[in-house]
Amino acid sequence: MEQSQTFSPRVGLKRTLSDRVLLKVFYYLLFPLALAFVLPYVPMVLMAIEEGTIMTAVSFLVLALPMPAILLFQAFSFFKPLAFSNVAIFPDRLQMTGKDKQPIEVPFADIKEVKLSHLPYQGGNFVIVMNDGKQYKFTVILERSEYVLEAISSFNPQLLPPESFELYRRTAICADHNYTRINDALKNWRILVVKYLLLPVIVSVAVVLLAPYLGRLSITEDLDNVFRSMTIVNLVLGVACFLIAALWITGVTNRALIRDPNNARRDMVMEGKVFLAGSIVHWITFAGFVVYFTLR
Repeated sequence: MEQSQTFSPRVGLKRTLSDRVLLKVFYYLLFPLALAFVLPYVPMVLMAIEEGTIMTAVSFLVLALPMPAILLFQAFSFFKPLAFSNVAIFPDRLQMTGKDKQPIEVPFADIKEVKLSHLPYQGGNFVIVMNDGKQYKFTVILERSEYVLEAISSFNPQLLPPESFELYRRTAICADHNYTRINDALKNWRILVVKYLLLPVIVSVAVVLLAPYLGRLSITEDLDNVFRSMTIVNLVLGVACFLIAALWITGVTNRALIRDPNNARRDMVMEGKVFLAGSIVHWITFAGFVVYFTLR
């Protein structure tokens, strides 16, 4: 698909960017999550080795390692905390604050090259290589990281032509929008408590109270199991519908950026409609599960 417009870096861009705390939390959670995928296979591998069936052990490893490998790749490539906490963009330089609180200045005139890497829809990183050999890595953990590339391109289009980072830019914008949506959702924690904690309690009590009238006396003796089932199914459906809606919106955003690369604003009306549709699917499916659970 061809772009109807050409991306034009803004001249004299000034902006102060900071890293996203939420993404740093993701970074540290990815390690125990990766370990959780591996642990169930450890006893199986050890038993296979003790029995001398090496190929069986290898097959268990083949099943166990792909998902942790993907999670660790994402952790180190996209979510690893940067060596600095914020970046101030000026027309001719970057000014950053290191983790040791010391200032770091990156004059655009001293940049030798910029190395780009990205994974569509998820994130990416780039490395600024200076003439003296120093390197500075940026990832999507920095809000609107593509602004750094835009400022460099505006200062020296020969070093970094706009078309050379257009794919990274679209990915960074889509990723930034997704992280903003997640952050906004978590800010409404009271709604989350009602939807995913209080609602399952109410539904579970209602199911237990109605069970005797429906001939399901066994349900009345196991409120914990009812609550556990309602909570898990409700949470899985909610997360799945949110992620599917976000993925759909990401596709729409990516196509919009292809048509008009200079307009990176979110379409809040469209997003609201998509998330509303996702919520309707969530509640209809959950209601169906509750009916099935009660009458089965």
